[in-house]
Amino acid sequence: NHQQVVIGMDEFFNQLPSLIWHEDEPITWPSSVSLYFVSRLASKQVKVVLTGEGADELFAGYERYQHQAMNQRYAGAYGMVPSPVRSAIRNVIATSGLLSADLRRKAQHTFVGRELSIESLFLDNFYSAFSAGEQRSIRTAAPDSAAIYGSYLRYWNHRPGSDALSRLLYADQKTYLVELLMKQDQMSMACSIESRVPFLDHPLVEFAARVPSRLKIREGKGKYILRKAVEDLLPRETLTRKKMGFPTPLKTWLHDPKSGPIYSKLLEPNGLVASCLDLKAVRELLDQHRSRSIDATDRIWRLLNLQHWGEIFLSGSDEWKNRLLAVGAR
Repeated sequence: NHQQVVIGMDEFFNQLPSLIWHEDEPITWPSSVSLYFVSRLASKQVKVVLTGEGADELFAGYERYQHQAMNQRYAGAYGMVPSPVRSAIRNVIATSGLLSADLRRKAQHTFVGRELSIESLFLDNFYSAFSAGEQRSIRTAAPDSAAIYGSYLRYWNHRPGSDALSRLLYADQKTYLVELLMKQDQMSMACSIESRVPFLDHPLVEFAARVPSRLKIREGKGKYILRKAVEDLLPRETLTRKKMGFPTPLKTWLHDPKSGPIYSKLLEPNGLVASCLDLKAVRELLDQHRSRSIDATDRIWRLLNLQHWGEIFLSGSDEWKNRLLAVGAR
């Protein structure tokens, strides 16, 4: 029987510090918060749940794989355009007042809005809220490239003879999926339920590694072979439905008049953000977002988590000292 839980802006942000405490690190994806509330709902009836983690990384279910394939397809020809011209086009896309913030964001996800390396075209594009260049400009101690993407590139470079999709899936299984599994485990265990991942049973993982890429993405859809395997078991509307995650109206909430305390939190002079980032650059980012000249939703989310994490684990506020003592007493 289908059940749902609906949460509002206040409930979402009020719960965030507690979930950062459970996860022991800044929360990367807003869906972690949604996952917690779903787990809490499930815990009222069951103690163990089955989840679908791993299927997208095994069978190319994420849309970013298709976007990357499209970008790569046209990037080869576009790479013949002189570098200064490509750079000028990127600058126009990034700064033009003729384009809305949303349209600029979409254009910057394509090959014309980015450099053509794997770091820019895929990792900056779909993983980091702050690109490698932005990290260097906003951090008081700029990291080197290896510190930003070294772990992912190590796995990407581990299989140079494989096709691009196989290399992406392998690197994601070794990096991104690990993060997802940790999120799944910690958010469910925060509600005292256990989550299990049948798609990651090792014989299935080994089988998926041998499936050619043409059977993973076909006809504009990912997980092609998985859909074919169960097409006589599931309704067509389920098989052809667009991929859905835990949609969170974070962008809308950050433009809500009630969001003022969130921005004030990020600009606290004694917070972790102020201690390791250029607060002037942070303030400029927030002002641009609030004026809707750019869409910095993902960047603000990461900064907010960093700020809460520092308060909980580094500065040791009285509120969190009392919570930790209470846990230790139990």
